[in-house]
Amino acid sequence: MHWRTSKKSLRVAASGATATAALAAFGATGHAAPALSPRNTSLAAVNPAACPWKGASGPRKFDGHGYYKGSCASFAAWAIRTDGRHHRRSPDFLGVAGDWTGAATSAVPHVGDIAQWDPGVHGFGSEGHVAYVVAVGHDGTVTLHEYGYRSAYNDFRPGSLSIRSTSASDPSRYLRF
Repeated sequence: MHWRTSKKSLRVAASGATATAALAAFGATGHAAPALSPRNTSLAAVNPAACPWKGASGPRKFDGHGYYKGSCASFAAWAIRTDGRHHRRSPDFLGVAGDWTGAATSAVPHVGDIAQWDPGVHGFGSEGHVAYVVAVGHDGTVTLHEYGYRSAYNDFRPGSLSIRSTSASDPSRYLRF
């Protein structure tokens, strides 16, 4: 027997899978799933609870990829390595967050990008900041997973996970690996 599948039915099935992924990814944290834009209808497949350096404390130690455990750069590089997406460039050993370069740079975010802030921008220090983009909303926002950002989500602890939504124009740029 031969089954015919239209492109429309594949899109409907994919949107159902996306909705399921959104509920799974954000329902467990108590945060609402972001409204997704038509061009970016999937959530990143990064499970921040699986980060091997979560809760890193004590003396600063390297993660084996060129970053201090529990830093924004360490988490963002780990997210790129584990998100299951095809990448053209490695995120390892790129230096401080403000020095990172990707395979491409854009002002328009996509799921799986790295949001990057230049040193000194929006209160980030002399090393800048990076965060992993997990969702892009149709309302001009991005949802980020990041370390090194103190928020109510992480009880204002610097070396722990923060999940937040912000304006897509807030970061200095987006890097694609």
